[in-house]
Amino acid sequence: MSAVGSLRAIALNRGHVTAIARREVKTVTRNRGTLVLFVGFSLLLLGFTWAGGGHASGYVPTVVDLLTPVELLVPVLAFAIGYRVFVSDRERGELAVHATLPPSRSSIVLGTFLGRGVILALGVAAAALPALVFVVLSGDGTSPIYAAQRGADSPLLFARFVAVATLLGLAALAGALAVSAVARSAKSAVGLALGLWAVLAVGADVGALAALQRGFLDVGGLPTAVALGPGGAYRGLVFATVLDAATVEATAAVAPAVGVLSLVGWTVVALAVAAYALW
Repeated sequence: MSAVGSLRAIALNRGHVTAIARREVKTVTRNRGTLVLFVGFSLLLLGFTWAGGGHASGYVPTVVDLLTPVELLVPVLAFAIGYRVFVSDRERGELAVHATLPPSRSSIVLGTFLGRGVILALGVAAAALPALVFVVLSGDGTSPIYAAQRGADSPLLFARFVAVATLLGLAALAGALAVSAVARSAKSAVGLALGLWAVLAVGADVGALAALQRGFLDVGGLPTAVALGPGGAYRGLVFATVLDAATVEATAAVAPAVGVLSLVGWTVVALAVAAYALW
């Protein structure tokens, strides 16, 4: 690729990014399957909230009940929204046309991410509302276990949890777009998405434990190593911004900045891979 071609591939144009983002919002909202996904996700959250029993005690106990289900389900939701977008465009020949037009690969990837990211963020927030209402109706919203001197159990803590879950979802969405850009067929996209989901779910944790067992990592560095993975970063942020805010003793072993930087880093790297592999 020539120097001019390389610059064109990475150049961002605000107008192109905005137009593509708007197109993606319209495309996703017109798809009935998207509504089905979010409704199903909302029902699952409501079911886990009811089954966990924490709803009767307050918001923070409910967050504890939802911590693991959300870590597993939000990436699946994000992959479902993003894993086919570029594969479908390639199969229809749209990417070949885009390669000859002004929008750069970076503009296309960023616009697609922003458009679908907005839908994902709004969908996750809306899906969590029934669980929040259930907590409000089930008790007085004050947990005798978690409310203490450092803070009180409140809807704000639940909102923080949703925000952290959204950050995890955006990182997974960026990964899904990278998969979609790399894959050359819908079947390969599914396989790559499943592999990436496994990495998001357990890969970093297993790698950190293996490094600890082999002596490459000491116990003190284990929490930071785990937080380098998106799943560990998500859990660390929930502990730091939600659970610690409502308890006397801190439970988070990693600073919130580490978790944020980890999730942002995964997002940026995945988007860069998507832009590089688009055509």
